[in-house]
Amino acid sequence: MYSRKQALALARQLRTCPPPDIRGDADYSRENKKHMEICPFCSTNLKDEINAWSILSEKFQKKFKLPALQSDDKNIQAGQIWVLNKNLCCWRDDYYYNEPIVIILNDQCQIDDDILVAQTWHDLSLASPGDLVVPEIFIQGCDEFFIETWNIYTLKKQSLGQYLGNVTNDVVVQTLKMHKTPDIPPDWALRLMPLGPDDPRQYFQKLEIETGYTFSIQAVNELMKKQVNGLFSFAGDSVDTLIARIKELMADIEWFWQPETIEECLALIRFAPEDIALSAAADDRKEIIAACFGVRNGAIKTVQPFECIVLHETSSNKEYRISGEIPALPTRIGGLSFKCFISDGKNRLLTSGKWYWDDNTNHFLAHFDRAKEKHERISIIIIDTVSERDRP
Repeated sequence: MYSRKQALALARQLRTCPPPDIRGDADYSRENKKHMEICPFCSTNLKDEINAWSILSEKFQKKFKLPALQSDDKNIQAGQIWVLNKNLCCWRDDYYYNEPIVIILNDQCQIDDDILVAQTWHDLSLASPGDLVVPEIFIQGCDEFFIETWNIYTLKKQSLGQYLGNVTNDVVVQTLKMHKTPDIPPDWALRLMPLGPDDPRQYFQKLEIETGYTFSIQAVNELMKKQVNGLFSFAGDSVDTLIARIKELMADIEWFWQPETIEECLALIRFAPEDIALSAAADDRKEIIAACFGVRNGAIKTVQPFECIVLHETSSNKEYRISGEIPALPTRIGGLSFKCFISDGKNRLLTSGKWYWDDNTNHFLAHFDRAKEKHERISIIIIDTVSERDRP
C-alpha cells in the first residue's frame, strides 16, 4: 500500500536529488560527494536510482502533454502552467534543487518582467488544508494536481522554462483568495484531511518552502534595495518629539535601548505583550514583531504591531538572509514601505540590510553582508502611507 511516507520520500528525491546528468558531471564531483554523505537515497544503489529517474520521467511525460510554447513567447497570462527554467536549478546546502511546476497568477506586466506564481505538486496524497486540488475539468494539458496557495512568490519572466498548459480563471481567483483565507476553499474543491502529529505532509510543506525560496531568491537578488531616500521624512528631526508622539499613540511602548536617532526610534520599539496577538502559526514557526506606522499627510497617526512569520533563515560567517510573510497586513489604498535591520543590544548598533518587499503576497526577504550573532535580533519597520489624494 502506497503511504504518505513513501510519497514524501519520492518528493524529496524529485526536489533535492541531482538527476543522472548532474550525478555524472565531473564538474560537480565535490558537490555530489557531499550530497551522498547526507542523502539516504543517493548513497544507495546507483542503478536503482537511475531506473527510478527513468520511471519518473516517463510518468511526467504521460501526465503533461507538452506543447511547443517556450518562455521567449510574449504572451504570459494568468492561469498558465509552466515548469521553471532548468538553468535555475542549483546546489544549496548540499542538495540539488530541481525546477518546480508553477501556476501564473497575473498577466505579465507591461512595465517590467515580474510574474506572480504559486508552486504546485502532482501527488494528491501530500495535499493538506490550505492546498487547492484542481479537478481535471478545470485543466488543459495535464492531469489533476494541487496548488500550494500558501507558497506564492514573485519571479521574472526569464525564470520560466516550458509551457505545459493552463487552468481556468476561477482557479486563479480562488488561489489568490485562499492565500488570504486558507480555511475557505471553493465549493468545487476537494476537502482535505487535517494534519496529524508527525504527519509527513508537515515535512513536505517545509520541503516546498525551501524549494520556493531557492528559486525565488534568484529572481529577487537583483531587486533588493539598499535604502529609500526620504523614507523617514515624516518623523521630523527631533528624537524626543518623535518619542513623545509615539507614546501619545500607545503609552505602554518601550525601546530596546534609548534611541539616539530617528531610525533607532522607529526600529527599536518594544510592544507590551498584551498588545501582540499571535496567530496559531506562531506555535510551530519562528516569529518577529514588526512595527507598522500609519502615516497620513506627513504625520504619524497610528502605531501597530504585526506578526511576521519567518519562512527561511540562513547564516554564515560573511552573510545573513531571512525571508518571511506578514499575513495580517490588510490591503492599503496608499503604499507600504519596508525596512529591515539587525539590532545589537550589547553594542547598541543598528545595521541596515538590503531588502525586497512583495506587495502582492506580503512576503519579504532581507540580506545582510555580515553574520547575525545569537544575542542580536531582527527589527522590521513598515510605513503605511496615505495622503488625501489617495483616498477614494
